[in-house]
Amino acid sequence: MLSILNSLQIARFDQPMDRRTLLKELAEIALREGWAKEGFEQALLEREEKYPTGIHAAGSGIAIPHADAEWTLVPGMIVAVLKQPVLFEPMGGQGGEVQVQIVFLLLIANPDDHMAFLSALADFISDGEKLARLRQEEDLISLLDHLKRVD
Repeated sequence: MLSILNSLQIARFDQPMDRRTLLKELAEIALREGWAKEGFEQALLEREEKYPTGIHAAGSGIAIPHADAEWTLVPGMIVAVLKQPVLFEPMGGQGGEVQVQIVFLLLIANPDDHMAFLSALADFISDGEKLARLRQEEDLISLLDHLKRVD
């Protein structure tokens, strides 16, 4: 799972946008960094439509979009901190639309890493105080420390 943490990018978005525009922006970062193959953007958008990733978390909505492993060149994660919430459909179709303020875009080469990462992240996002700090201060240190300890 630590391979995901080796390539990390933080993106802050102050302007309002819709989910599709946000995902395109994040896909452009992944492509520019050389972490994803051409076609990643379309694969990401299609997967999000079929399998929504919005999660009602403690104090802040989050989303964990990703494309299938075949689109990843370098495992990594882009964390987007949003000043204006973006509406995502809820994972599993439960709970209505999610007003997302933090997005964890995963680029995973090994599908086993995906489940391990989600498990570790689920523990982190259950703590509303940690999420609030991440959103307000862009403090990724506590998140990275937590994920590394779980690994």
